[in-house]
Amino acid sequence: MEENVSFKKVFLITMIISLSLSALIGIILFLIGDFGEIERKIFLTTLTIGGFSLTALCSSALYDKHKYVVFSSLGMIIAVLGFLITTVAIWEILNFGNIKIIIILVILSVSIAHSSLLLLIKSEKTIVNISLVLTLLFISVVAIILIILVLSGFDLDFEFYYRILGVFAILDVLGTIVTPIILKVTSMNN
Repeated sequence: MEENVSFKKVFLITMIISLSLSALIGIILFLIGDFGEIERKIFLTTLTIGGFSLTALCSSALYDKHKYVVFSSLGMIIAVLGFLITTVAIWEILNFGNIKIIIILVILSVSIAHSSLLLLIKSEKTIVNISLVLTLLFISVVAIILIILVLSGFDLDFEFYYRILGVFAILDVLGTIVTPIILKVTSMNN
């Protein structure tokens, strides 16, 4: 057990050092560069690292609680895959012409991260659990509709999809905000 903690600590320290060095190199290039192609790629890579790291961290929070391990592992895998594919596309390492895959990985990564944070909520109260389950359903519906729109090239003539997306996005945000509040209210002593 002690070796596992030591390995994790070394890994995290190594990650902090490598990210800090990468940030320093990026800052220096921005300050002395001419904001050409290299700087644009560094900027996009920085956004990619930040975005997919945040989604992976959300999934890892659930994983660390030993809850929904398969789901949280899937979230971390999708974040890593999204980071790798996006970085390959940014730096044109391989001929990668399908932006739809990147967008779908972003949608999945954000949706799983969002769900992972909500799944940290633990309550015996029925109202909290109903709100949680409904919110997870809304997140899933939003993700599915977005993926359908991406796969269609946003070329669906049906205004219906956009209306349904709007409705479920509103319900998604509402549930995300209200569920923790319901948890807090039901946990208060009278």
